[in-house]
Amino acid sequence: MSAAVAPGAQRFVAHAMGMPISLALRGAHAEDSAGVRAWEDVLAQVVEVDRMFSTYRADSFVSRLGRGEVTIDGCPPEVAEVLDLGERAAERSDGAFSVWRDDRTGARRLDTDGIVKGWAIERAAAALRRLPDTDFCLSAGGDMVCHTALPAGQAWVVGIEDPLDAARLVATVRVRRGAVATSGSAHRGDHVVDARTGRPPTGVASVTVVADRLTWADIDATSSFARGPEAAAWLEQRPGRVGLVVWKDGSTTTIGRL
Repeated sequence: MSAAVAPGAQRFVAHAMGMPISLALRGAHAEDSAGVRAWEDVLAQVVEVDRMFSTYRADSFVSRLGRGEVTIDGCPPEVAEVLDLGERAAERSDGAFSVWRDDRTGARRLDTDGIVKGWAIERAAAALRRLPDTDFCLSAGGDMVCHTALPAGQAWVVGIEDPLDAARLVATVRVRRGAVATSGSAHRGDHVVDARTGRPPTGVASVTVVADRLTWADIDATSSFARGPEAAAWLEQRPGRVGLVVWKDGSTTTIGRL
């Protein structure tokens, strides 16, 4: 996804958690030291989350927990918080979403990646919400938190990429205070599986969810995508959700009003 940045917005870009992190600021603190400090706070929080949760780091708490080297009590409280989200997501998705999966050897492996990105960016966005009279759009790997200081302020325009043709958009959505997340296989291949079968979903190309908070927008997008042919039917049952399902044949299903 991409956000259309209005004239006068200040942009910041960095790389963390193995993905691009970008910020657009408009308003009172778009170009002053307070805005820069908030951006630095965001990055510091994201780096700390990576230290705790990265599955690519052997010394992360999640890696050590998965190997049985530490217990939950020996981890920072954030780990228990994320695992609780994982349990709730598994229950709400009827088992399609899980933080546990079998690796290539058949061993069970703890993998919180399906939760951590959205949760971490929503959490880090608190530093930006504290900036008075300032709008922001914080994006991580295409998922984003959007905020306008005034409820009726100038909306951020978010483009939803066509998973079958990255050069075009399938839709745009205007967001003032909320979050947008997309799950699919276009950029990372078959990294999402239906935990009930252990296999990648079929029939669906991507799922985009618009919600109040990125944590659950991200979880629901992944849960819906994992269900394959059931993606739209499941997402329609989630209260207050708005979304777009793009199928492998190029057709789309809209949930709610984009």
